[in-house]
Amino acid sequence: MKGTVVFDGLTSDAFDIRSGVKQSCILAPTLLGIFFTVMLQHAFGSAVEGIYLWTRSDGKVFNLARLRAKTKVQLRCLCDFLFADAAVTAHSAEDLQWLMIRFSVACRAFRLTFSLKKTQIMRQGVNSPPDIGISDYELEVVRDFVYLGSTISDSFSLDTELNKRIGKTSTTTSRLTKRVWANNKLTECTKIQV
Repeated sequence: MKGTVVFDGLTSDAFDIRSGVKQSCILAPTLLGIFFTVMLQHAFGSAVEGIYLWTRSDGKVFNLARLRAKTKVQLRCLCDFLFADAAVTAHSAEDLQWLMIRFSVACRAFRLTFSLKKTQIMRQGVNSPPDIGISDYELEVVRDFVYLGSTISDSFSLDTELNKRIGKTSTTTSRLTKRVWANNKLTECTKIQV
């Protein structure tokens, strides 16, 4: 693929584009998923740091009797949670520092960049905030942050999330005042259904 740059009415010479896919390519999400999976396997494949959980992988998820059984369970180490953003998890500051170094090295090896200014650290159940850094840059420690649309707090409290949802609900309800509650053309039955 080749590209050019247009600036101030002038067009540059064509240059090769050696990475990426064309915009709106239907393969882009799949290729990104495969690429990121391989990169994370490279970063955390042999990692023993992280959070350990017992899990079952026998394919009988909806059989309630199987959920109580003690067989076919495995101990798994979870270092990262990925959806729209990446979340790296560990039980100690030392383990988290090691995982962040591994993540940074893997990103460099795969020619990916991530914003150090947007990368944040949150601790839960620890009195002193951890000092986690990448390449002489100390990451910001926050009390709460939004992951997948929900606010996670360092105090394990749901108060911030509940207050945010109550605020959104009251804002939406107040917007209905003019169109629904004070509208004389709507019947009381319709207002109750709303």
